[in-house]
Amino acid sequence: MAVPRRRLSQRKTCARVAPVSYRTIAEQIADSVREAIARGRIPPAARLLEASLAREMGTSRAPVREALSQLAREGLVVKEPNRGARVVELTEEIVHEVASLRGLLEGFAASLAAKRLRANQFAELDAMVSDMDRTVRQGEYARLVELDYRFHDFICRASGHRTLYETWSAISGKVRLYLSTTNLMYRNLAHVVRGHGEIVAALRSRDTARANRTIQAHLGEMLNGVAAKPKRGSRPPRLSGESATFRQSRRARRLAVARLSRSRTAARRQRG
Repeated sequence: MAVPRRRLSQRKTCARVAPVSYRTIAEQIADSVREAIARGRIPPAARLLEASLAREMGTSRAPVREALSQLAREGLVVKEPNRGARVVELTEEIVHEVASLRGLLEGFAASLAAKRLRANQFAELDAMVSDMDRTVRQGEYARLVELDYRFHDFICRASGHRTLYETWSAISGKVRLYLSTTNLMYRNLAHVVRGHGEIVAALRSRDTARANRTIQAHLGEMLNGVAAKPKRGSRPPRLSGESATFRQSRRARRLAVARLSRSRTAARRQRG
């Protein structure tokens, strides 16, 4: 049976209307806790008790549990057996784990991207490195963290390996947050910029082995270049000028969490 012409027109018009995005209670709780972590109202290593959060937010424990699981997937919270959840804190062990995993993923991504990158993509990478240099000279450390993240994200996407990029994206929350601390611990931030320039040069050579080796060396230097490594159960030593650095670190951390929150909101809208 033929469908009346008028009904077809109505369906075509409705298809242009954006779907309404509904936020679950768990998503609202996750947003609230995420913001509190970013602003320092909930400090690193703080315990997140389901019962206490449920009372504060006037809800049951089930959506709180779901929200904490989401934050754990983002790398902001650690869930421990029989101990509940706590806000993640930067430790030497975590820095090593993130850096080593990034080395494997990004080294492989660079070896693939070296054969695929086009002239316009190299221009984008060059522009990012130039922007990093300008950012370091102007002392805009929060922007340096964002540019650093964008640079590595660009290479992983340029690899053309969808599963690799999905795997890298799964740890992107930790990558953003830890860049905000490790970059600021470098004795010489100009060295960070030079390292990214060397990666672009290796990619431009089209030498897959060199591209892999260069990016892994860069990430390895992240560990060696840390001026003060935190020890488990102790506070990092106070250095002269530390207060200004840590203010910038907190600002970068807030930026990273805010951008993560916005990306999740955009994803929810796409899901409808």
